[in-house]
Amino acid sequence: PVLSAPETAVTNLDYVTIADTDYHTIASWTVATGKKGVLHVVEMASNNYTKARFKLTIAGVVQFTAMQIMGTLTLEYPDVQLAAAAVVLLEATSSDGTSIAVNGDITGKEVG
Repeated sequence: PVLSAPETAVTNLDYVTIADTDYHTIASWTVATGKKGVLHVVEMASNNYTKARFKLTIAGVVQFTAMQIMGTLTLEYPDVQLAAAAVVLLEATSSDGTSIAVNGDITGKEVG
């Protein structure tokens, strides 16, 4: 099929160690100027699920905060479209300052 506009894959991931109760950025994506974003998947994991708390914000809307998960979590967002400059932000904290390791990723594409 012929594409109406060029597409660029987006994969942002990181691994962070946290030893306080402040939120830290795990992965983020800002849709480039002049492009449309299409969000596909957000994933998160930790080495200590008892203490890890996650926060996800999509285009200025907090999806959840202080979320405790029991294992690796994959959230699929089939074809959620984002405007230029929209931000997808995955953050994490330790519930009591215990040192934890967390990782996460955001995948999607930019069109245009």
